[in-house]
Amino acid sequence: MNPTAYAIAVAYGAVSLVAVVGLLLIWRSTHSERPRRTDTTDTARLAHGEKAWFAIAVAALGVLLLATLPFIPYGDNAAGAGQQTVAVDGAQFAWTITPRQVQAGVPVRFTVTAADVNHGFAVYNDDNVMLFQIQAVPDHSSNIVYTFEEPGRYQVVCLEFCGVKHHEMLTTITVGPPA
Repeated sequence: MNPTAYAIAVAYGAVSLVAVVGLLLIWRSTHSERPRRTDTTDTARLAHGEKAWFAIAVAALGVLLLATLPFIPYGDNAAGAGQQTVAVDGAQFAWTITPRQVQAGVPVRFTVTAADVNHGFAVYNDDNVMLFQIQAVPDHSSNIVYTFEEPGRYQVVCLEFCGVKHHEMLTTITVGPPA
């Protein structure tokens, strides 16, 4: 027998033996010879109590969800007065952004739509950190408000696969200094 084939056969045999011993140990630990429980615990009452605690936990989480909804960072989270407005339209395989320059330190409301298929409108800073993203959906306007703190050029990327030239759906937004 070839030495390599012999080594493989021995290794396979050893692994098989370890697996069988492991399975036997697991089987033995789950099939004991000890008698079943003979205590008088009222398991039906315990199960009913668990259901009550489950309902309390679900209700508490629901209240917490409803209490925190106004604080999510999307939508109308900035005052309308003094806001900059930017219209964004995604189409295979380009972004149309009007205007392309905004001012730092002032909230910017992006109104994002798509002309054809779903797109993912994402804005990144120079360190390739995503600042925000929102879905661009055909026949529907999505809004997000973001305040750029630093002047500079910000990369706009499509995060939703939209076709063969999806990787070319890039542009920039210029953020000027605060007034």
